[in-house]
Amino acid sequence: MTSPALPERDALQSEARRLESEAAALGERYARTTWLRFAAVFFPVPFVVVLLRYELAAWHYYLAGAAYVVFAWALFEVDTRLSEQHDRAVAAAERARRACGPAAPSG
Repeated sequence: MTSPALPERDALQSEARRLESEAAALGERYARTTWLRFAAVFFPVPFVVVLLRYELAAWHYYLAGAAYVVFAWALFEVDTRLSEQHDRAVAAAERARRACGPAAPSG
């Protein structure tokens, strides 16, 4: 009587492991690329301002400030989207692991 449930549980466990590995990969990719995104946003504008400080007119500083704000906003949007994607993957893996039941082996 328990044989039909066994393949289903094995499929659930397989799906849970797949989702957990996907969530782990997304987490690693997020952690690995975060510093690149921050450097791409918070380095270029101040670097150009410092590099060209003797050549810039007053209105250039306003332009640089606006560019800095726009780049920071873009970083916030991209980082939020990637963080939410990772959170959704972790939640899906957790739901799949709970669907396997308490008798499911972990790992």
